[in-house]
Amino acid sequence: MERDSQPTPTRRRLLAASAGLTAGGLLAGCAGQSPESTAESTSDGTTTAEPTTESTDTETTPEPGYTAELSPVGTVSLDEPPTDVFAHFPWFADMASALGHGESINNVWWDGTASTLDYFTAGFDDFDIPWRDKTGSYGFSKEQLYELDSDLHLVDPAWVTTQDNWDRSDIDEIADTLGPWLGNYYSNFNATPPETWADGYQYYTLWELFEQVAALYGERERYEALASVHDDLLGTVEEGLPAESERPTVAYLSVSTDLSAIYLLRLNAPGYFNAHTRPLGAVDAFGGEEWDGAFKQVDMEALLEADPDAILALWTVTDAVDFEAMTQNLRDDPVGSELTAVQNDRVYAQGTRWQGPLMNLFQTEMTAKQLYPDEFGAWPGYENGDVYPEFESDEQLFDHGQVADIIAGEF
Repeated sequence: MERDSQPTPTRRRLLAASAGLTAGGLLAGCAGQSPESTAESTSDGTTTAEPTTESTDTETTPEPGYTAELSPVGTVSLDEPPTDVFAHFPWFADMASALGHGESINNVWWDGTASTLDYFTAGFDDFDIPWRDKTGSYGFSKEQLYELDSDLHLVDPAWVTTQDNWDRSDIDEIADTLGPWLGNYYSNFNATPPETWADGYQYYTLWELFEQVAALYGERERYEALASVHDDLLGTVEEGLPAESERPTVAYLSVSTDLSAIYLLRLNAPGYFNAHTRPLGAVDAFGGEEWDGAFKQVDMEALLEADPDAILALWTVTDAVDFEAMTQNLRDDPVGSELTAVQNDRVYAQGTRWQGPLMNLFQTEMTAKQLYPDEFGAWPGYENGDVYPEFESDEQLFDHGQVADIIAGEF
């Protein structure tokens, strides 16, 4: 496609314009104005024309069939569910699969996404991940988006403009010629968005974000069914938690197999990166530490000084870290071997903070069992190559079979 050409407006371009994603709408929304605050937008995201002498009572603006509302882009409308979706970040690919539309994903970053989702959903019959071979590198160019020709880009344009060779005009061009943007990256841990997008930027939970994606796919009922399972899971967790004084101290870490790099993450921070740890209310062993960004590098001596009751080791059910070798290295390390969590065999495997709703359900159950075995049943452990344990129905903190049925459309 000639990037400098002026193609005839397509359905997707016209809908993107009505959604406020071209210069008039997207930029106004990012300056803190919601779609309702602009003179030409209505509450359902359609655009109304100024009355003319030729208008008749029978002329109305069609109401879009699939509409989402999300900061920073505002209202996005499609006239049919998207079939070619650029996801980039893993949580959106998880969402599409949860909604039964995994085949729509044409690109996702991180090739470990599919194998991690495989681990958690191994007990689901006939669950397929059609986007497993559609992974790409971190970041993307405008030329790549033209090649993919997506009708929806599930990426926060505020984040995109922090990448090389992207600015606001590029954002508008893609929305106008290909398809709209929808995403909210900085709700990951309620980080500060770029200054030019900060005015009016709002934060959302993982499941609020999922709800808006479901709306564009026309899958609100399926979303509601999954959200009900999630609500029940959180209720079960809240009801079963011990008193705060009886909860363990926990270090949430990213540890390389050879222990050469140890990074600390916040355990109970706001944002969807902590959607599976925060509800469990454990005591962050490094709760008094402050730092900028998502990670802070620490050494083994600092870890021993904090000496947590348990360690949650990120990425260890993925291909990124050899969990068995890593835990053996901790036992062999002169400092690591002194850790209470190592001595008590309480170093636990974890998946990814880049979780969508499916991973979130399983990771919440997994972590609850790891941190509170007396209350929620013991976690059986993990060895390289394992799949998620097949708990008996009375051991499950949510109904695994019900989730599989919802994905399959039986709800």
